[in-house]
Amino acid sequence: MKKVNSSRGFTLIEVLIAILVLAIGLLGMASLTMTSLQSNQGAYLRSQASLLSFDIVERMRANWTEATTTNSYVLTASAAATSDPGCAASGCIASQQAQLDLSQWRADLANSIPGATAVISRTNNQYTITISWQESSALNRGITQQNSAESLSYTMRVDL
Repeated sequence: MKKVNSSRGFTLIEVLIAILVLAIGLLGMASLTMTSLQSNQGAYLRSQASLLSFDIVERMRANWTEATTTNSYVLTASAAATSDPGCAASGCIASQQAQLDLSQWRADLANSIPGATAVISRTNNQYTITISWQESSALNRGITQQNSAESLSYTMRVDL
């Protein structure tokens, strides 16, 4: 009497199921890695906004008389780019220093946070620095919103 092998092909099914489980795991890891990269980029942009805010405040403090008596450091969202007054090598007067500070600061802003806008307002001797930018967020991505962007801003208020 012959024995019939009823487990024929069973190992092939096990291999296919193992490959399916592995593929799902790898897709999960890829998704986790992408979310982690986007979160790191977001943290980097927030850090840059904070550093740039402190930078312009320190520039104002270095040129305190100009910052507290005029509106040289006030910047609107629609303001034209300030040009370098060309006095860095020969020495600047206070108003030129303010123009140089804003010119260098806006260049740093454009290099650090692409597409960012900045507004600097003054009430008495209190300045408000607001930096706004668009940030891609993995948390906002749904099936219909593949390229969603979140508007973020960083605001700092300081008394000079």
